[in-house]
Amino acid sequence: MKYRLIKTRIAPVIFWILVWQIAAMAVNQSLLIPIPTPVTTIRSFAGMLADPAYLTAAVFSVIRILIGFICALAAGTILAALCVRFKVFGILISPLLQVIRAIPVASFTILVFLWVSRGKIPSTISFFTVLPIVWANIESGLRAFDKDLLEMARVFGMKNGKVFKEIMLPGIRPFFSAAVNSGIGFAWKSGIAAEVICRTQNSLGNMLWAGKTGVDYDRVFALTLLIVILSMAVQYAAKKFFGKGNSQ
Repeated sequence: MKYRLIKTRIAPVIFWILVWQIAAMAVNQSLLIPIPTPVTTIRSFAGMLADPAYLTAAVFSVIRILIGFICALAAGTILAALCVRFKVFGILISPLLQVIRAIPVASFTILVFLWVSRGKIPSTISFFTVLPIVWANIESGLRAFDKDLLEMARVFGMKNGKVFKEIMLPGIRPFFSAAVNSGIGFAWKSGIAAEVICRTQNSLGNMLWAGKTGVDYDRVFALTLLIVILSMAVQYAAKKFFGKGNSQ
């Protein structure tokens, strides 16, 4: 088991770090502003971990994105249920959700900036990015649900609470898990992008912008590494909390 972990996970990471190091050493000889190497990136990363400002920004970024994500889970589930229950509602709301899905994050951020305060924009963008994903997955699950099971439950006199817990919940869980697994990644990417565009205070996105403006690319690479690590941690936590499952 340990050998397989080293072979499939650790070895590829080491390989690409070596490629990065060799490429940076070869290219930096002809560049005025050198590309950060693994060594300089890790050094900058360690410095960030010792700085409370970066840790505070990381916490606020995670909170903002999770707020948008959780709200999208709730709203998307309700919308999906309404679309399945009321055909007219589904016909009316479907074009709006398709438009939301099609608008680029950059355009959406600029539009939202007109009506939403800067600190709430990342949550808002994460919400609207994840909403169509949740809606589509949950609606698919509800439409694919075996209605004969519900009929059988009614024949045997099962109470509504037990029907929901024993029949409906297991049937919807794979679709809900698929929505969570896909949505959390999109929420994170769109939320950070919104922070960069609108320069949200106490955010990783704003620090990325500051690093780029100050031509401090060691810090930009280190911040990117931190964002990737946090993204993986949030996705892992979401999978553990909501359970695993795949859309059918």
